[in-house]
Amino acid sequence: MNETILREHYKRRGLSGEPADHAAAAVAGLEAWLLLRGESLAGAGIGTIRKYLDELIKGAQNTPEALLAMERYFYLTGRNDIYLYFTKLLGGLGVFGSIAGRLADLEGTDAARSVLDGLEEPMPGSEPATFPCLTRKLMNRLEQRLPEQTMRRVLAGNHHQIPASAFAQEEKFYRDAASLSSYLKNKHTRMVAELQQHCDTGIVWFEQEITQPVVDHAAANQEILSAVREGDILYHTKIPYDPARYLRETDPILKRYYACHCPLVREAILKGETDISPNWCYCSGGFAKYPYEVLFGRELRVTLLQSVLKGDFVCRFAIHLDGAATK
Repeated sequence: MNETILREHYKRRGLSGEPADHAAAAVAGLEAWLLLRGESLAGAGIGTIRKYLDELIKGAQNTPEALLAMERYFYLTGRNDIYLYFTKLLGGLGVFGSIAGRLADLEGTDAARSVLDGLEEPMPGSEPATFPCLTRKLMNRLEQRLPEQTMRRVLAGNHHQIPASAFAQEEKFYRDAASLSSYLKNKHTRMVAELQQHCDTGIVWFEQEITQPVVDHAAANQEILSAVREGDILYHTKIPYDPARYLRETDPILKRYYACHCPLVREAILKGETDISPNWCYCSGGFAKYPYEVLFGRELRVTLLQSVLKGDFVCRFAIHLDGAATK
């Protein structure tokens, strides 16, 4: 185990001391388990990691912090295959709880209780194939018990709990721009350049491995990684979750699977189980609009235009400014 690289990472994130100690202990625990089986951190496959996670779950040691430490370690040591597997396990954590909190804020605790009682968030480290069943149950309740616009507004929140401070640099770029349209064009240029850097270095970009065709695909459409303004609406198209495979794929089911970012429904797409309501994708719409809510200092409306849950090959949104833009 390369403990130094992990501790340095935590130090850069301002998490020295106890968080770093716990992270190192989590990875050391995995390493010890692997060594007993004649394997190593450098050589373990996804199947072996899955067995270890199942043991953590049985022993109630599957804390989000421990799983995140392992995810970070595999990223730092270049095990992209294992790192990307962990992103599928952890990407949906906290979403159900955030939806519950937003529903309580907007409609009151009684409404939240009537919708969410008995529904438990996916257990940390659970196999992604178990997630869609819970999402389907949640959507059925939301659609049965809430007016459509209320239900969509509840879903379209900042459910990944991204701090507004994460967009401080974007706020500066916007302030310095001559117009919103010029800011959006500049943002797209910057993001494509970032993709190119990751392509050239082979470093994973968030959850995605970037190839030159992926860079070219994003560069050809300003809606990807930025937005296009038409009047009082911003149009945004999500970059595929697994863009390299997406661009190569011809099978319609696999193409939608590679397009979808949401770990709480992706496996249902792969199985051809299309009975999860497309309204679920308003959660993704909330993620798409949140950076602009930070820029303008107010909540914005979003409309789902296309979605893989509707049978489309892209997820596309209209973000309504409603007079929020001042440039």
